[in-house]
Amino acid sequence: MSRPGDSVRVAWTVVKRAHAHDVKYPAASLAYYGFVSLFPLLVLALAVLSRPEAAWIQRATPTFLSPATRQLVYEATANGAGREGATLLAVAVLLWSGANVTVGFRSAVERAEGGVASSLAGRLRDGVCILGSLVLAVAVIVATSALFSIFPTGRVVEAATLAALLAALTVVFLPLYYAPSRRVTSLRGALPGAVTAAVCWTSMLAVVHVYAVNADRYAVYGVVSGIVIVLTSLYVGALVLLVGVVVNATVAE
Repeated sequence: MSRPGDSVRVAWTVVKRAHAHDVKYPAASLAYYGFVSLFPLLVLALAVLSRPEAAWIQRATPTFLSPATRQLVYEATANGAGREGATLLAVAVLLWSGANVTVGFRSAVERAEGGVASSLAGRLRDGVCILGSLVLAVAVIVATSALFSIFPTGRVVEAATLAALLAALTVVFLPLYYAPSRRVTSLRGALPGAVTAAVCWTSMLAVVHVYAVNADRYAVYGVVSGIVIVLTSLYVGALVLLVGVVVNATVAE
């Protein structure tokens, strides 16, 4: 069979298996825990940042947020009331969300691969790799946006930003697909899923960026519309991550 034919067959198999495994439901769960983690992360930033640094965060906030949502981020990081108690609560919420994200992703991998649970040490290792990859992915998005924000806006800068983001996300997603898998035996074997997730994440962020730039023209509900965009983006991002698991399981056969 020709290579295009093989690609079509693999793509169709991925679609069928993703539907069979109902990845949309665990994706919704992962998106929820991701959303719940956003404000605790802001509280932790608030605990270590001064007011001038909070103002810098507002300027360096990724251009994937609408102006109203960026203002909400600034107000959350600039307000110091109840900082100590909120910090402790934020740590507890992050630990809870992180544990649930890890369990949810590992369960999706086991369903896609038909594998069995590993030892406690193996689960801890998988958890560290899963959370580490996701944290690095968020850091890459923020860092890339902040780095390229110092250059004049233009198509060349935007294209370079997306290219750098695509390459960086591909790298940081490799441990996410390699560690918890029993079928992927090398980082190269994790590449199809990592590339799939990186391409989809980059494309999604590009679309959200276009919305954010034109938010004043199209945003009807202000901050609420920004929150809806964030929730939708988290769901699509989580869904793509789980589809990447199915991609690797299919290619590994």
